[in-house]
Amino acid sequence: MPLKTIVKIKAFCLSLFLAAGTANAQSGAPLWVNEMYKAFNESDWVCAVVQGASKQEAESAAAASLARAFNVDVKSVSNVMQSFSQSQTSFSQDKSLKQQVDTSSDVAGLMGVITDFWTAPDGTCYAIARMNRKEGATTYSPIIKQYSSTIETLLEDAAAAPGTFAAYEALAFASNLATLNDNYLNILSVLNNSARQSIKISYGGAAAVRNLMQKAASEIVIYVEVSGDEAGNIAKAFASVFSKRKFKTSSVPYRATYTLSAEFSLENKEEAPGNTHRVRYLINAVLQDSDGEELLSFTENKRVTSTTQSNADIRAVRDAEKSITGTGFAKNFDEYLASLLGK
Repeated sequence: MPLKTIVKIKAFCLSLFLAAGTANAQSGAPLWVNEMYKAFNESDWVCAVVQGASKQEAESAAAASLARAFNVDVKSVSNVMQSFSQSQTSFSQDKSLKQQVDTSSDVAGLMGVITDFWTAPDGTCYAIARMNRKEGATTYSPIIKQYSSTIETLLEDAAAAPGTFAAYEALAFASNLATLNDNYLNILSVLNNSARQSIKISYGGAAAVRNLMQKAASEIVIYVEVSGDEAGNIAKAFASVFSKRKFKTSSVPYRATYTLSAEFSLENKEEAPGNTHRVRYLINAVLQDSDGEELLSFTENKRVTSTTQSNADIRAVRDAEKSITGTGFAKNFDEYLASLLGK
């Protein structure tokens, strides 16, 4: 080989060596940045390393990546966590559940996650999110068993009160717990599959509980009666609130579990200044159980103005319908359902 060629090759190799040495000297990256399972033995840890433009971005991405490694349905877990957070009384007596919500909301329901960071000279942030297999399995196994026991109790409570909102809400709460448990079982199977296989779930999983919840809703029948509702629009609006939430309604009281009694009227019809017409609509409604106990009440009193008396009447009915199905009665009914979780 010509001497000139040999010199060029040596020079090229030297430049690569110097470049690599300079890069390594500048980086000072911890081992986990490039070889996470050399830094943390895979038999002991489950890890995810992600880079981002900021520490917060990298941390969030690492948590999301770790959740994917555990086959966590992040959306379903987040929805359940939000539901529990908004209904503090429903789990305030369950310390393990409250602690879980308080500590895991930022990492997609994962518990026992350890996070480290490193910032490269160019400003790129790296994050590693990891969970110890042994410690994680020790954390999740008892929680799964506890939730399973609670779910079974809720199913028994629901079976003892067929056709009632109490049964429906017991199953709704059970469904939330079962959703968490499904994800926790996925996590445990990755951490320690033997521990996962040793746990038997008698209730069949979240899908089975949701089916029971839908069945419970279909067993609830609400008789809707509205006086002063000549065209039946107000009654239809009330009925739609219930049917939208999978409850049955009836125009006759036979075999109804609950009764929605309402009065609707248009009052104070008068000509207003500027050749306009005013009308005030009034709604008074009460939802009662089969024993006559009042569960919730709703009252609306609103004035409507239009260019003609006929248009004012039509608008008043439409506004009443919107209130019933929107921020009025429907909102009150949802709050009632949510309150049952705390009973």
